[in-house]
Amino acid sequence: MQALIYGYLRDDLADGHGDELEDALRTLAHTAGLCFAATFHESTAGDGAAFAELTQELKRADAHHVVVPSLDHLAGQTIPRDLLIAKLAHEASAQVLTLDH
Repeated sequence: MQALIYGYLRDDLADGHGDELEDALRTLAHTAGLCFAATFHESTAGDGAAFAELTQELKRADAHHVVVPSLDHLAGQTIPRDLLIAKLAHEASAQVLTLDH
């Protein structure tokens, strides 16, 4: 059975290309030999609710992979971004993959 991977996408950064970005996330997951489960969409308001749901789902499903279009989808600045990556690693032992790498 393939390991699960979840997508995370900030709608405010998708510029109306959410479906295309989600397809690219699925393709990367397939190429990496992972089973794409779902994408968590952070609303334009960006209150972090989808990130919190993602973290909970990773723990519930015992999944350890997240794919994002770019690290900017986690946060635009380095320190907050690093904190969110550390939170995923600490709480769910999750690794973050990006389309831009």
